[in-house]
Amino acid sequence: MSRLDNYEVLNQLKYIDGITIIDNKGTILFTIKFNPIFHSEIREREEILGESLFTVFPSLNEKSSTLLNSLKTGRPIFKGKQEIVDFMGRKIETTNISLPIRAHGKIIGAIELSKERSKEDSISNNAIEINSEMFRGDKRLLESIRPERAKYTLKDIITDNEQMKNLKRLTEKTAKGNSPVFIYGETGTGKELFAQSLHNASNRAEKPFIAQNCAAIPEALIESILFGTIKGSFTGAENNPGLFEIAEGGTIFLDEINSMPIHLQSKLLRVLQDGYIRRLGDRNIRKVNVRIITASNKRPEDCVKDKDMRLDLYYRLCVMTLNIPPLRERINDIKPLLDFFISKYNVLLHKNITNVSKEVYDFLLRYNWPGNVRELEHIVEFAINQIDEWEDTLQMKDIEDRVKNFIKHSEEEFQIEPLKDAVARLEKIMIEKAINKTKNNVSQAAKLLEIPRQTLQNKIRLYEIVPKS
Repeated sequence: MSRLDNYEVLNQLKYIDGITIIDNKGTILFTIKFNPIFHSEIREREEILGESLFTVFPSLNEKSSTLLNSLKTGRPIFKGKQEIVDFMGRKIETTNISLPIRAHGKIIGAIELSKERSKEDSISNNAIEINSEMFRGDKRLLESIRPERAKYTLKDIITDNEQMKNLKRLTEKTAKGNSPVFIYGETGTGKELFAQSLHNASNRAEKPFIAQNCAAIPEALIESILFGTIKGSFTGAENNPGLFEIAEGGTIFLDEINSMPIHLQSKLLRVLQDGYIRRLGDRNIRKVNVRIITASNKRPEDCVKDKDMRLDLYYRLCVMTLNIPPLRERINDIKPLLDFFISKYNVLLHKNITNVSKEVYDFLLRYNWPGNVRELEHIVEFAINQIDEWEDTLQMKDIEDRVKNFIKHSEEEFQIEPLKDAVARLEKIMIEKAINKTKNNVSQAAKLLEIPRQTLQNKIRLYEIVPKS
């Protein structure tokens, strides 16, 4: 196919319904859907980032996926036909342009632009046109771009844990100001949940909330996506507003901030210091009014120590910090979260689970939860998919296959740590369980643990354990 023919194909596909980027292992790094019909094929966007393409789209295989074919062959595929089946069983036919991504002579991934087949001859009003007009920086067209809205509030954070309740109270207080906020916690603890809740508790709630995972887009694109471009700054560049301009008056949430290239962190520092951004290739600066929330699965001090974050940026970003504890340190949250997810998937999957066996519940309390709340939700979803319609109890047989995989993975990923730290963590968990079981009766808890009452009181103070009210 000649370059002219390629141009004609791109011109015919001037409207798209979705974009997907994968790495060379088939892992989804970025996805966005513009057409509402595609929204049913996945759950939440943040849930599928980092997942295998075949896990998210089980109807695809290496032969039928145009994206995988482009990745494996290293050749672009123009107007490739593809059929996918969403999780509700609906068939969607697409026309795709799939292109390999190369760096330093190697294929590092692939990008795909998709359009619903039914729209090849008729254009839907819900589609987004691929041309320079979309990004012209005038007020009317900026308003036509619909940023995502933060849907979660503090009421959506389900917890019976005192530390988490304190964190919710701190989030509510922090929301009243405009200071930058750094959220850190392990994968799956709910960092974006807190970011959205903070935004919705602030006076910016009616303004845009823009979330961007810094690790989900290629380094070469991140500057133009965040700060925008001007026409002529590079071949094909137009006047494109960046996410900071689109988020005007609202909040921008930058997840995995430690993945942002060091040379771009100085530009982010300027936004924090002065409130100005400069589009790629522009000589002029633009004033923006945006609150910045950042997040990482590493402590901010460790990001600096590992040279993933500039020290001056650390001081600017960490004016306020929210530390979300892992699920294994708040096991009293497992019961309310379990009940919530069972109710959720009962509705979605048309089941009627009302009980959980003691064996399952005991296992969930003992498990280490490397994937935290997200992992718990996935286990529940997997189990309810397996259960027959007439069953009403979640049993060990329903989660065995998924749990075996998780345990194997967690053993492979197991990190050696100082023994005293591991013992202290387990000791704290056991004391919390004993205190909760005896309804804050220290004497009875000491008997359960078979230690002197005074020793227990000393450890309660040491670990700063707050009894449930």
